[in-house]
Amino acid sequence: MSGFYEWLKEVRCTTVREAAERLGIQVESARDRLRRLESRGVLEKKFVNRVAVYCIKEGAQLPPPLKRGPLAETRMRMEQFVNLLAQEGCVLSSALCRKLGLKHSSARHIALMLLSQGRTVEVVIGKTAIWCRDRGAAEELIAKIRETAHRLASRRRYIKPSELLQMVRKDKEAYELFARFVKMNRFDGNHIGPVALAFADSILASLYGDPVRHASNRHIYFVAPQPRQDLGDIVVRDEAEKALVHITLPSDLAEKLEGTNAEEVVVQALQQLLERYR
Repeated sequence: MSGFYEWLKEVRCTTVREAAERLGIQVESARDRLRRLESRGVLEKKFVNRVAVYCIKEGAQLPPPLKRGPLAETRMRMEQFVNLLAQEGCVLSSALCRKLGLKHSSARHIALMLLSQGRTVEVVIGKTAIWCRDRGAAEELIAKIRETAHRLASRRRYIKPSELLQMVRKDKEAYELFARFVKMNRFDGNHIGPVALAFADSILASLYGDPVRHASNRHIYFVAPQPRQDLGDIVVRDEAEKALVHITLPSDLAEKLEGTNAEEVVVQALQQLLERYR
């Protein structure tokens, strides 16, 4: 990577295809390397005639290379994850994958590690998992979503999740908020995805309690003047679920593990399993 960076300092700017030719690798691999340098603050991406061009930032210095190996790579990704949450407050797993160039399994693995360390908070609304920088950011997000949903729903006496989503699409402020976590541009009045429906259903349940009745397998809620205070099925987790497992190690293995960092050993084992099944 350092040799490539020296070349980049000479040319100043490059496209993904040019970088691939320089490195002698596939285009996707070159794009991943450029994105890594961008995430580390070395490069900035611009568009010239719809072509992405990566240019070195003025005065930018390549950070000291991390120790090679999967553990160092994971630590780097964890810090990128935390920095992104510091900027955004709360993000979807898919956004983390896109911005950090990770597969979904890798992004969730890193998120759960941070959760176990108390460095992130998971919010689950319906089938949607959202990661927040801290509990305060998570509670603020939930309150904003609930307040927005109640503002729209209060125009009716009864409401279904699909109707709430349709109202969101017609309200600019609500659309910008919901579109961060639900793909609002991928459904019409007759075809609404199950993830979007589950998201809206969970929000309505947190506001108004159990549905009063069902119609065509869709819940119908009575819109109360004052929403409930409890969150219903919305889950907020600020630490990973832990289970105590008792194992007996062979004497030779126990001797080799003595004095080592057990957490790092477990992380390396998980990384090897992830690589095997990707």
